[in-house]
Amino acid sequence: MQSLSTLVVHQLKPFGVKLTNVNLDSAEQRDRIRQLLWENGVLIIPADGAITEAEPINTDASLLKLAGLFGKVENYHPVNESKDAAAKVQVLETMGDTGIPADSLLFQSDMSWRVNPSPVSILCGSIVPPTGGNTCFQNANQMYHNLSPELREQLQDLCAIHSLEEGYPQVNQLDEVLDDINCIHPAIIKHPQTGVPLLYINPKFTVGLMGMSEQESSALLNRVFEEANRSDQILSHSWTTGDVVVWDNFAVQHLAMADYQGLRRMHRVVAQDTYLRTERYVGDRTKVQEAMQNIEYYLKRDDNCDGYEEWAVRYEHDINQAGYNIPRTATEILAQHLGGRSNGEMPRILDIAAGTGKNALHLMQNHGMTNVEGMDISAGMLFEARRRQLYRAYHIEDANQPLPMPSCQYDAVLCIGGLAASQIRAKPALSEFVRVTKEGGFVVFSMREADSEYLNEVRRMVAAGVAEVAQEYSFVGIEANEEVRHCIFVLKALS
Repeated sequence: MQSLSTLVVHQLKPFGVKLTNVNLDSAEQRDRIRQLLWENGVLIIPADGAITEAEPINTDASLLKLAGLFGKVENYHPVNESKDAAAKVQVLETMGDTGIPADSLLFQSDMSWRVNPSPVSILCGSIVPPTGGNTCFQNANQMYHNLSPELREQLQDLCAIHSLEEGYPQVNQLDEVLDDINCIHPAIIKHPQTGVPLLYINPKFTVGLMGMSEQESSALLNRVFEEANRSDQILSHSWTTGDVVVWDNFAVQHLAMADYQGLRRMHRVVAQDTYLRTERYVGDRTKVQEAMQNIEYYLKRDDNCDGYEEWAVRYEHDINQAGYNIPRTATEILAQHLGGRSNGEMPRILDIAAGTGKNALHLMQNHGMTNVEGMDISAGMLFEARRRQLYRAYHIEDANQPLPMPSCQYDAVLCIGGLAASQIRAKPALSEFVRVTKEGGFVVFSMREADSEYLNEVRRMVAAGVAEVAQEYSFVGIEANEEVRHCIFVLKALS
């Protein structure tokens, strides 16, 4: 006899799993369901898939509980606005006597036109037509591996433009989209949970590749879809009333077959993560030594700006591989100091040598701080931050020159990794950092330990009475290089 606490998993072909004996009240099952989705991309739960003692899986309450395993539930549709926003369950009807035609013949990733696409979608078949209306899925990791090595390498450096206004009318009524929403994602992304490479361009919402003419972009996209799509790798689900299907919007692409006449009423629930951002995949995750070589090479280049332009695409991959933990440590320290002076208002922060926006990402995801401005000498680095909408404002400036900002503007100034002989010098940078900081605000910066140029400038400012040292923290900043220690200074601006 099957235990009530045991989730039954049936492997599907070519991918995905069917689940029975589901009990959402079991903490063990909830953890297992999450892991199964990240591993398989699609979960199918038949109407009778819940244990008899539990609430049926196809009720709105169960759908909301299921979605809650993967994030915050949001009731949002760009065209079909819900009549009951508080319910957070969307009811989508097509064909029958609704006057709304079946609307999809193109594969898509839900809301890929948003900077924070919804990670998980859940669909329940409330009323299904007697024939047709299957939902089909493709595995985005398999699609990536279907591409030729040459094409995979080419796409790793490219970004794609996703548009609601241009994509939606391809399979829907042309006048339904009143306002466009668009954004930029890497063509190949890293799965936020598993780290595997995923093809993140789709025929419905991807409208172009950056840096290419319309003709070049169209030709390359057509080639990608031709190589990536394989009919024998499609999972096609034939609906029975009450079925529940959960899918990972990064790991799979989906479409609804527009081959039915009868009424199709689906209940849809979406799990959303406000602070989720797509991360570029650039290759093998094991090349730590190569990452360290890149870090040392670019930090020491004399042509600092050109070097960072060249490094922008691989920068985050390299620092992640090397275990570069200075941004996380520094933003934790900054958040601790700012916590006592926020007064309920969002602190205004200037991130100097912002690069691709790692500091802003940590501040946003870990502390909910979003009133951050980014400054860097490299437009290429800031592009990676811009496409993820990490800063309120972007400043392309040289920190070795007086800052263009008026005095006493920021609650905090952050400069992580930028203080080095070939990059930002102690003068006038440190005094400028303090100048633009409000009295009582904080300047947080990192440097390699025992760098006398910066230590001497700190001593000078303290002696002059413009700042005091609020904290000094020494640690191993790069896990792959434990011999080198780094130091984080926190200065409190006094005038």
